[in-house]
Amino acid sequence: MTLERWTAFVGVLLVVLCTPGPDFAVVVRHSLASPRRGVRAAAGIETGLAAHTAAAALGLSAVLAARPDVLTAIRLAGAAYLVWLAAHALRAALVRDPAAASARERSPHPYLDGVASNLLNPKALLFFLGLIPQFVVPGPTVTAQLLLMAATTVVASTLWWAVVIPVAARGRAALERSRVRRTVDAVTGGALLAVAVGVIRG
Repeated sequence: MTLERWTAFVGVLLVVLCTPGPDFAVVVRHSLASPRRGVRAAAGIETGLAAHTAAAALGLSAVLAARPDVLTAIRLAGAAYLVWLAAHALRAALVRDPAAASARERSPHPYLDGVASNLLNPKALLFFLGLIPQFVVPGPTVTAQLLLMAATTVVASTLWWAVVIPVAARGRAALERSRVRRTVDAVTGGALLAVAVGVIRG
């Protein structure tokens, strides 16, 4: 792989990573609870990214993309999961003691939330299927090129979350105020529902 192709790949990858989506919503919600939970959610997303890149490298993505019924099942499962997360956030926003409610309604498994959010997003699978081949130079080094792009994806994503998590965590002080916490939970729940609708339509 030439430096020019790798640089172009990184440019496209950064645009995709920095565009808010299900992964972003999950990491921010957990980061507002504590930086440690945000890190665990981000680690789950990294696991999902590694799985997607491995699937693309092995050709599994092409097989799944050829089966619309499989993609539809994945899309619906992902949407249902996002609705479940949204319901937790909205329920916390409707009670009088939002601090206690947020703790009670918070998912106890941020890592699994991250894994599910990423793996159940068919757009992520198709992104790797459509993006990676565009930058591969045919020849005996194809495997090395795929591994390089997979590693680049994980590293770039890790750096992005290293910025997002501390910024979101700094907002925790404001959440001590009941009205602010309830507003954040309501906005988060609404955003997750909107993303779920987009996944269903997509």
